[in-house]
Amino acid sequence: MSASESNRRFFDSSAFILSFVGVLLAFAALGVAAAAYSRSDDAKAAVRKVAASGVVPSTTKVTLQEFSMTPHPSVVRAGKVRIEADNVGSATHELVLVRAASVAALPHVTVATSERAVGDVDEEAIASSDTVGETGDVEPRGHVTKTFDLQPGTYVMFCNIDDTSPDGTVTNHFQQGMSAMLVAV
Repeated sequence: MSASESNRRFFDSSAFILSFVGVLLAFAALGVAAAAYSRSDDAKAAVRKVAASGVVPSTTKVTLQEFSMTPHPSVVRAGKVRIEADNVGSATHELVLVRAASVAALPHVTVATSERAVGDVDEEAIASSDTVGETGDVEPRGHVTKTFDLQPGTYVMFCNIDDTSPDGTVTNHFQQGMSAMLVAV
């Protein structure tokens, strides 16, 4: 057998082995995806069961401060949901509530205006059917309670307030990380 025949056989068998390994990896990925999907369905069913039992509360307390927003708990029973917003920070905050799959799914300002900087949440671009409501301004050390009618699903809470420092620098609370998820089951 010549060197070129030997090299060809080696590369043919290597290509076969690599193809075989690729197929095995693809099947393994499908198996992992199927297991994750199954667990996801199991988890959703478990959450629905707990929600139906009345254990899931219809009130959440949300702590606002520079620059975070923390709901306690982050899962509530769908229907009339009472949100108690406590501002423990030293700046005024707000809590805007919209129906959205994630924080990343929120529309952002892409062209600066006199009202908003690039990267702020573009509240006007949120569909009215996804706009739930807001607390309005919550002063430092202040407390605001609002009740919203939530359908089952995921919601994003955020503070979209801009603060302007004496040197003219604008700080948007959302861009500093002031957002959180809320799930209604």
